[in-house]
Amino acid sequence: MTTQYLPPPRPGTHEDPFPAPEPGTAGTHPPRNGSAHGTDGDTGRQWSRTSVAVLAATSLLLAGALVTHLVMTFLSLAPVNALRVANSKTIDSYLQPEFTQNWRLFAPDPLQRNVSVGVRLRTTGGDGTTHVSTWINLTAQDVAEIQGDPAPSHAHQNLLRNGWDNSENWHGPNNRPKGSRGTMAVDYLKRIALQRVGRQWRGEQITGVQIAGRYTVVSPPSWSSEEPSDTTTYRVRPWWRVTDQDYKGL
Repeated sequence: MTTQYLPPPRPGTHEDPFPAPEPGTAGTHPPRNGSAHGTDGDTGRQWSRTSVAVLAATSLLLAGALVTHLVMTFLSLAPVNALRVANSKTIDSYLQPEFTQNWRLFAPDPLQRNVSVGVRLRTTGGDGTTHVSTWINLTAQDVAEIQGDPAPSHAHQNLLRNGWDNSENWHGPNNRPKGSRGTMAVDYLKRIALQRVGRQWRGEQITGVQIAGRYTVVSPPSWSSEEPSDTTTYRVRPWWRVTDQDYKGL
């Protein structure tokens, strides 16, 4: 360690070896790198007008994009209204398919009818004779699996229902599928039914299935003045042929 010695005061003077700074220079430091002007480390950064304009334009652009996205999403999830109907094409073109939503902002009206989906089977025996089974209530099977289960399976709750609803949406009034989406809906619903019943029924090979929906209106609550309805309607699909391809992956 080197000790630095300060020179003694000149004779006849009272020079302070630690002189006070001159007025107006307190707290200042000598310029760095020999520069007489401060740099970024000494003073605040000075943004150019071009940089400020670019930052402001970018901020406005991002804020506008965020507001547009939120408005489009809100309109797609909101109940049907005049603004949503008038701009439905614009909303769909923006949201589909990247930002599509499958839920609603507000709770929809509760279902006012019960839907039960059933299937009956056409089988072929070893001697070549054909038999038709009675109707099998697939929905009742799902309900039995759900009841008493604190964490019921999503498949038992929605798989069959969604398959039937999809089939309804893609079938015309003539009970025939509409386009390729309708054909896919048929295959999907048929495979759901075959997954439940298997390849054979009572020892005979399943060669065809027929699926139907039964609609029963929910009775109004006791405090309502509405009259209960005992009307039950049915929607019966035609017979669909079953092949080994229908069991692929099941």
